[in-house]
Amino acid sequence: MAALGFLVALVLAAGAGAPIAAHWTGHGPNEQIDAAVGADGVPIGPLGRAFKADSVTPNPHGDVFVLGADTIGRDMLVRLLYGARVSLIVAVGATGISLLAGVIFGLAAGWFGGLTDAVISRAVEAGMAFPALLLAIGVAVVLGPGLVNVLVIIALFTWYYPARIVRGEVLRIRSSTLVEAARSIGATDARILRRHVLPQVTAPLVVYATTVIAGNIMFEAGLSYLGVGVPPPTASWGQMLSDSIDSGLFFTAPFLAIVPGFALVLTMLAFNVFGDGVREALYGDAT
Repeated sequence: MAALGFLVALVLAAGAGAPIAAHWTGHGPNEQIDAAVGADGVPIGPLGRAFKADSVTPNPHGDVFVLGADTIGRDMLVRLLYGARVSLIVAVGATGISLLAGVIFGLAAGWFGGLTDAVISRAVEAGMAFPALLLAIGVAVVLGPGLVNVLVIIALFTWYYPARIVRGEVLRIRSSTLVEAARSIGATDARILRRHVLPQVTAPLVVYATTVIAGNIMFEAGLSYLGVGVPPPTASWGQMLSDSIDSGLFFTAPFLAIVPGFALVLTMLAFNVFGDGVREALYGDAT
């Protein structure tokens, strides 16, 4: 419940909190403020105020930067909240696309069997045999950076997991008394799949979705960190980490890496804990 509460708060912060923070601070997510970077190139730290014209002395009446500023003077708090939007879009979008594809291919493989099952199963095994991140980087370089491309790439390299889950469940259900009874009264394959098979594969898919979301968020962060994910200046936690490392300022201003890194850790932990709770609620503590 604590993890669920954190995730609800994260959704509210990303949806409503981001524009509120931008309005309250007067700083847009991509707005570069010269007074936020000192003469030595080091940005303002958490709870710091903008510099005076000499770029050395803090202005007691200057703008406050709650989480500090990044390497080019953008407000870290505002960018962190807008970056949460990207993470949540990836969490829901990429997971949803991969589930849809996995359900379709898993149902086809488990229900029809034969050549269909062989082709899909070999495709699943081939996909699981290769390192997803390396292949994803290559595809991302070809497609180019962009949020839509990131969603497609992540789904492309994660659909085979739900497909394998669905196939196994369908193989178990296909020979059950329930399906035989439905056939005996003249139910079509489409009706059996829709009314009797899909409801029984929902539980394992829900468990899978709640546990894989954290991995998809990290997938996006990794692509953005490597420069092939969400393109700048769009706020992204992975891009914020990349900026802090590339500039080398995280040695003198560690908050540049700590702020987005801590947000990633908390979000992934919350999704994993919530996923464990969902699994225990559906299958019991013994599993």
